Amino acid sequence: MQFSEITKKYWTKEDWKDLEKVQSVEDLYIIAQKIISRMPKPIVQVCGPVANGGLGSVEANLNTFNETIKQLQSQGLNVFDQMPFEKPMQILKKKVLGEKTFKSIMNDFYLPIFKSGLVSAFYFMPTWQTSLGSKWEHEKVKELGIKIVYL
Repeated sequence: MQFSEITKKYWTKEDWKDLEKVQSVEDLYIIAQKIISRMPKPIVQVCGPVANGGLGSVEANLNTFNETIKQLQSQGLNVFDQMPFEKPMQILKKKVLGEKTFKSIMNDFYLPIFKSGLVSAFYFMPTWQTSLGSKWEHEKVKELGIKIVYL
């Protein structure tokens, strides 16, 4: 997957190396914190289907997700791009987490980002309601009182 040039400018060589060595979802969150800390504010994030729902396959969903992020970036929004974290997440699912994957990714990666207060709005893709993860994200974002934008 090709990440946008805008996304890449917040990453260092060390971040990319660290991403290849992650052993846990918490490791992914530590890298995400570094990326978010380098980004200009306000920051927004995209929510939509990845593993289920959407277009019916992870690959198709990730392509649509990536294009949505690039489109919002081209409109001048500072988008925290979680796409670089998807491949390591898939590897962790297979190697380490198994059935605990969904809860760990949501509670140990996404929820701390949501609670950080650094993301000021969440942009939900049109097919968000077809995804278990997106529905969870929607519920948490509403609970936290963060702005929601429906694309």
